[in-house]
Amino acid sequence: MENQIFSDGIGQITVIGGMVRVDFVAYSASEKDAKGQYLPVFCQRVVMNPDSFLHATAKMQEAAQAIAKLGQRPRETSAAEPAPVPAASSAEAQPSSPPKRPFP
Repeated sequence: MENQIFSDGIGQITVIGGMVRVDFVAYSASEKDAKGQYLPVFCQRVVMNPDSFLHATAKMQEAAQAIAKLGQRPRETSAAEPAPVPAASSAEAQPSSPPKRPFP
């Protein structure tokens, strides 16, 4: 894969003219707020039709659930000993809301 774009997160999602626009942001190397924190600035936009956006959000939810499961596993003490796989619970069946991002 040759063409990659880095983003620190999503800044804004809008629907205009029947198309969904997802604006990605990256922290500025030079712009800071009054507290000296780097500011997120627009870096890239993806435009897609609503069906594609809904499909993308479903894929993101799958990835979020996989990441959550990784966080629930205890750390392996040895490479030779695999970590036990936790049993599925009713709490895992309900999708959780994604963590809040520090972007507007």
